[in-house]
Amino acid sequence: MSKKILHVLKSRKDPYACETLRRQQEKGADVSVLLLHDAVLAPPEGVEKIYVCRDDVEARGGAWVGQSVDYDAIVSLLLEADSVICW
Repeated sequence: MSKKILHVLKSRKDPYACETLRRQQEKGADVSVLLLHDAVLAPPEGVEKIYVCRDDVEARGGAWVGQSVDYDAIVSLLLEADSVICW
């Protein structure tokens, strides 16, 4: 079973985060991304599991990219992951 890694992105297009995501996926990790704040406006490319904070998308008037989640679902995502990395 592969390690479940959740990356929490809060800003747009962090090159270090995107590179780390890519490398972990190449190594077979189960990588997910949770987009908060301004990150909901610029999701990373090449990631299959993307979650976006519903309130942040609505506040910024952005388009829905990925699965919309509320705060209860965000807590569940954090608790289900083996590792959480915040950017």
